[in-house]
Amino acid sequence: MNSKLTGIAIAAAVAAVLALVYWPAPDGGTPQAGAAAAGAPPGRSLASYLAIDAAAAAGAAPVPVTLAQQLARLGASGKPEDAYAAYNLLDDCISFEKEGRLPGLEFELGREMTAEEKAAQRQLCAGLTQRQREDRLDYLATAAKAGVPGAATLFLSEGPFGDRSALRNRPDDPLVQAWKRQAIAQLTAQADEAELTSVSTLMMAYLRDGDVVHKDAPQAYGYLLALRLVYDDILAPGVTNPYQDEYWHWLQNELTPEQQAAASAKAQAIAAKFRQHTGRPAHG
Repeated sequence: MNSKLTGIAIAAAVAAVLALVYWPAPDGGTPQAGAAAAGAPPGRSLASYLAIDAAAAAGAAPVPVTLAQQLARLGASGKPEDAYAAYNLLDDCISFEKEGRLPGLEFELGREMTAEEKAAQRQLCAGLTQRQREDRLDYLATAAKAGVPGAATLFLSEGPFGDRSALRNRPDDPLVQAWKRQAIAQLTAQADEAELTSVSTLMMAYLRDGDVVHKDAPQAYGYLLALRLVYDDILAPGVTNPYQDEYWHWLQNELTPEQQAAASAKAQAIAAKFRQHTGRPAHG
């Protein structure tokens, strides 16, 4: 899971976690499903790491489901969300193989993995094959293309065909150029649909020259304003909005009045889409 905890992905995850924590449901109950979906990919519950076959006969010892069985079930569904879950299963195994723990899971749980959880993960990943390693990015590409929340950000974080060094070592390679166009197009489409991890990822990407895009202050400011509007709606009373001008006035100052107006229109459209998806009224 190293790729999920680096650079762009960290900040995107922070934005999603804030939404989950500070977004009360209309009836005062649990957060809405949309917030939960933004906060964690499918299959990230603790139970998923202690994979037990629910079909075991009554009174019989639970039978662990193998990695191959889980991947077969996920692949058979044809759902992009399950392709994303398959990517996460494999990515977790690769990370666990390297570190003997899952930093991403520990971040979500707010504690270290127990010995039982580590043993279950070790058993699950024992049969990891080279073919499964190679299939991992195909699962992610399927999820990102279909717009599964969070997948486009991880697609960018993984780099061209899983090789982040290619962005610096082979920047003029037509395949690398095509990958960059695909990565940005996927993120832009998701940001236009108010998927917060993509909005946050693009904001940070356009803040400075990078290996994928050049600095674009108007673009960055438009996504910043979108996040400000969304978090004005979802943050609890008294909680400071991290996207307010007090912290970002320097970016606004780089824009002409016309660029500021265009950025505001872009932000309003994204915020309106977010409210449409969540059934929230316009911020008043």
